[in-house]
Amino acid sequence: MRKRLILLFVIFVALYFLLHIAYDLPNLVNGRSRFLTMPRSMGDIFGGLLEIALYFLFALVPYLLFYHFYPRRVVPAVVLTVIALPLIFYVCFKTGRDLRLKSYFLNNIFYAFLYTVYGLVFFFIRYAQHKELEQKDMVIQNRQSELSFLRSQINPHFLFNSLHNIYSLMYQNAAGAQEAILSLSDLLRYMLYDASEKVPLQKEIDYIARYIELQKIRFDHVIHAPMHVTGDTAALPIAPLLLIPFVENAFKHGDLSGNQEGVEITIHAGPRSIYFHCVNPKGQGLKDAAGGIGLQNVQRRLALLYPDKHTLKIEDKDNHFIINLELINE
Repeated sequence: MRKRLILLFVIFVALYFLLHIAYDLPNLVNGRSRFLTMPRSMGDIFGGLLEIALYFLFALVPYLLFYHFYPRRVVPAVVLTVIALPLIFYVCFKTGRDLRLKSYFLNNIFYAFLYTVYGLVFFFIRYAQHKELEQKDMVIQNRQSELSFLRSQINPHFLFNSLHNIYSLMYQNAAGAQEAILSLSDLLRYMLYDASEKVPLQKEIDYIARYIELQKIRFDHVIHAPMHVTGDTAALPIAPLLLIPFVENAFKHGDLSGNQEGVEITIHAGPRSIYFHCVNPKGQGLKDAAGGIGLQNVQRRLALLYPDKHTLKIEDKDNHFIINLELINE
């Protein structure tokens, strides 16, 4: 509030001098300026400062009234402004040098009107700026809330699948189940404590690698899941938990029952971009009801985190399911 009042006064002073110089321009051209003459005494200086202060009330009072009442109570703001302006004008007249009210009114009503308009215009400009910032802040808060909600959906979805796998493994390989629990613990630690707004790409790659090892434990046969990584993955940032839904989908719905193709993942870190490729053979069985949560969430997160800075291509072919994703980091 204090900064706004200071700005209001500074602009008012500039407007005050500009208007009076423009009004005095004919005299200034003829070398007989009345406004720009040097004050002869301290009384002249005090009188000039008092005039500026009193004129400033024409801008200040409407601004304050609308600041306190607008937009909830417009009528009181207008009524009080209409009442206050004649009172301010009368105070200016009583402290002025012109003893006749009529001549003072004719000489100063134009200035009083302009200063009042200036105060109102200043208020509505600041009000519009405030509402715009408020709207942007609301959009940001909604965006952050939606992202948090999407991430909270991804984690339980992954946890549900992993616990289901470990539960099945306990009846077949107790030692493998214990190892799976330790791997799951490491993954959850990353999800809860290490995954901030942006993480190095290498951390996300390590997370994917641990996830793949966890998935391999539940199979009786060898699962081929090569991951080819190139580029400087340590320096390039990425939103956490963004790639794992694609990998999870490949293991969940891919045909890995003795298939020699397996899941193949390629990640390339360029100077300002990340390329991700994932392909898996398609299973012929029916998908379960929860199958689409991960992919739907990651598509929405991409739209929020990388608007106009990502390209996602999903190819659902007869025998293969292919993901191609490119992220642009600026």
